[in-house]
Amino acid sequence: MKKLLLLPLILWITNTTFAQTVREVTGVVRDTTGLSVIGASVQLASPTDTLRISTNVDGVFTFRNVKSAQFTLSLKSLGYQPFTKRYLYNEKQSKITIDPITLKMSATALKEVTISGTPAVTIKEDTVEYRASDYKVRENSTTEDLLKKMPGIEVDKDGNLTAQGKQVTRVKVNGKEFFGGDLKTATQNLPADLIERIQIVEDYGDQANVTGSRTGEAERILNIQIRPDRNKGYFVNGTAGVGNEDRYQLTATGNYFNNSRQISGLANLNNTNASLFNFGGGGGNRGGGGGNFRRAMGGGGNRGGGGFQGGNNFSFGGSDGITTVGSIGLNYRDQWSKTLTSYGSFSYFNRDNDVESDIFQENVYQGRTVIDDRITTSNTISNNYRFNWNLEYQPDSLNYIKISPSLSYSRTESLGNENANITSALSNLAQTTSANNVSEAPTLGGNILLNHRFHKRGRNISLNLSLNSSNTDVEDDNNLYGLYFDPSTGTLLQDSTQHLLLRDKNERLSTSSRLLYIEPVSLRSTLEFNWNYNRTNYDNNRETFDLTSANNRIDSLSNLYNYSFATNNLGVTYRFSDKNYNYSVGISGQPTLLNGESFTQNFTTRRTGFNLVPVARFTYKFSRTKEFNINYWGRNNEPGYQQIQPVTDRSNLNYPVVGNPDLDAEFNHTLNVRYNNFDFNTGRSLFANLSATYTNDKIVTNTVLLEPQGGQNAFTQETRYLNTDGYYTVRGFYSFSIPVADKKYTFSFNGSANYINNVSFSNSLKNINKNLILSQRLRLQVNPADWIEFNPSASFTYNQNEYSLKAMNNANRNVKTWSLNADGRFYFLKTMVLGVDFSKNMNSGYSGSLNTNPMILNTYLEKQFFKDKRATLRLQGYDLFDESVNVNRTITNNSTIDTRSNRLGRYFMMSFAMRLQKFTGKRPDNFGPMRRMRAEE
Repeated sequence: MKKLLLLPLILWITNTTFAQTVREVTGVVRDTTGLSVIGASVQLASPTDTLRISTNVDGVFTFRNVKSAQFTLSLKSLGYQPFTKRYLYNEKQSKITIDPITLKMSATALKEVTISGTPAVTIKEDTVEYRASDYKVRENSTTEDLLKKMPGIEVDKDGNLTAQGKQVTRVKVNGKEFFGGDLKTATQNLPADLIERIQIVEDYGDQANVTGSRTGEAERILNIQIRPDRNKGYFVNGTAGVGNEDRYQLTATGNYFNNSRQISGLANLNNTNASLFNFGGGGGNRGGGGGNFRRAMGGGGNRGGGGFQGGNNFSFGGSDGITTVGSIGLNYRDQWSKTLTSYGSFSYFNRDNDVESDIFQENVYQGRTVIDDRITTSNTISNNYRFNWNLEYQPDSLNYIKISPSLSYSRTESLGNENANITSALSNLAQTTSANNVSEAPTLGGNILLNHRFHKRGRNISLNLSLNSSNTDVEDDNNLYGLYFDPSTGTLLQDSTQHLLLRDKNERLSTSSRLLYIEPVSLRSTLEFNWNYNRTNYDNNRETFDLTSANNRIDSLSNLYNYSFATNNLGVTYRFSDKNYNYSVGISGQPTLLNGESFTQNFTTRRTGFNLVPVARFTYKFSRTKEFNINYWGRNNEPGYQQIQPVTDRSNLNYPVVGNPDLDAEFNHTLNVRYNNFDFNTGRSLFANLSATYTNDKIVTNTVLLEPQGGQNAFTQETRYLNTDGYYTVRGFYSFSIPVADKKYTFSFNGSANYINNVSFSNSLKNINKNLILSQRLRLQVNPADWIEFNPSASFTYNQNEYSLKAMNNANRNVKTWSLNADGRFYFLKTMVLGVDFSKNMNSGYSGSLNTNPMILNTYLEKQFFKDKRATLRLQGYDLFDESVNVNRTITNNSTIDTRSNRLGRYFMMSFAMRLQKFTGKRPDNFGPMRRMRAEE
């Protein structure tokens, strides 16, 4: 085994010794308008070399293994004059970057051929690219404004981004992470006039970007490419606003570009629920720390996997409740030398959130129904720090090293109260609960990527190593008081009190490694051999104290439980690539091992498994704007701590949870089919996606209603866990866009259909929940003249649920929602702007008073100053009808949970904004190793 591990290192050292005898020559070809010349024929000739290649979709060409540093380049392309030039470089140079080559149009060709430019949308493998200049936006617009005009891309009122039916999770700028990949930080702050291209990328990770070996599930990310003339300069934005109800907002952003050097700073302070910079601690936490609070308060039907949250969230931006936000961040990137690139960020986020919620939960059993009607209030204060850095070292064209350390720390304090009325045929319970929760979570991690290309074209070896460690300390102070009444007479039967202190200390250490070797079989095909090893260790310590009896420790509710989950994966894949299509097929064996030991319960468990995982991928490229892709992958999911610990969690007497140490890991089989098409002549676009997932050994819940015993009147709804088969999901999405009248009007049709076959158990009886969610939306972009931008839309969502247990189908399970929306800006008197954002939602199917139909109207009047309109004064009114509310439905196992939460209501604000910017410069020659390595594919 040791010899096997030493082999990659020996090969690395041996080949690095000979890497200096050859060199890489790269360059970019453009026309006189600055557009890329695609498919141009490039020939490199010298006494020792005669090489030919064509430019890719970005006009880039790359020759590898060039023996001589003195050569002649000859270029030809239809419609352009031929180009020939002699280049003389030092023989010691291992990497040569040619100055951009400009081809002049041929006068003869111009008489015969109509040059109409390049497509606004280009479909590459795993990438949809939009040319920013093809989408018209006004001065002072942000990247978010630009994205809203692009077909297949949806930006909701909270700033969340969905592309081709899948949520976009991270962002890069010029191929490098920006503020740790935080999406809203970039889209809501970078000016639109900086952008040359927008790319939606199916990202398989750094190792895939370097080697081209794409396996598993991709993460959809946004890559923003800066315009060549904006790569040198600066821009600074600042906004200050005050309003009634003591509302305020202070925002400042600054960016400095000097070719490869980029420095950005952001700061924000407001109490208007505007999480402008979502640094991983607030913007995505709808409801404000409800996880710990809800664990104490109940919600037994919302435990375990396999649930679906249906319906829509009806509000205008921001998070639930009333929120005060403060944040600051710094992002840095620079090319320290020809071989070393450094970039990273630091950020701090503080969030103070108050939420009030009405919750109606219906738990249905065979012959019994339990109604849980709750009113909750919570205050959550969270502080988050995050630091991440990246060093990319490329000593020559054959070797590449990336080191990425990261560090984060979060502290959250939650204080909540709840009043609940739980009714059933057994007894009625009036329960008051208070909970005080404090948690701290430091996290330390790192990743190292080593890649070596051999002299033989296509031969490659790569090693990726990662280590992540996290510690979470939680202290929960839960105080419950309940009164039990006779359901028929209302007579008080019993009262109960519980005051527990729970201390949880959870440590997690995760290690992973992936060794990949690629051997060319022919000019178009390769064999890939890969070995993956992943191991995660969990050390969990829970202590439970009864504060009603002199702080005595309750041993039966305390537990010291450690477990680990490890997987090995050894596989081989064959890949074939041709001009218009490529495919890969392979198989891997994946043994798994789950070990667990409870020191307090004197209990051990050991679970093994084995999966054969086929790998399949096929891509057919009809043209630069049309592509079909099909992909299959498999993945293990280990059980969570609460699911596997061999003790009962009685932090809420009415909703105890029992772990199962004999659980197996889940295994997901996923098939995804994607079709993208953009018609260059008409501007029409179609994006369609279909995916299906089947899960073996799905971890599901068994919710058991326990009858009162021994003369007691208390009843409990206990959650247990087990493995079962039969869970699967099918999801489909399409987006069709039609521009008319020279893009003055654009019709967009979006639709989705999701079917979930969820499996659970109710009183140990198998229950299959068939959940169908249909959604359809029509949106119109109206921009007939410079003075108007208007975007009306209408959508309909239908959520239907059916259960195999007939008694459970008596409850109302269907929700329908009609939504009418319109937003627009109207420009008049040269320097005046009127903005409007309107939404009206009509809901049916929600429980009782939660079935609201809010109508939200936001508007502003803006005055612009100076010739370049760099300063604005704005009077803005939010939620003029004072109806902002968040409503959603959650279906889990045997429960239907409807929730209505408060949001920031009507207020007015006066704000002043100033923008200063100055840019000069040209596109840098160096695009970074990831861009260069992928360019040859």
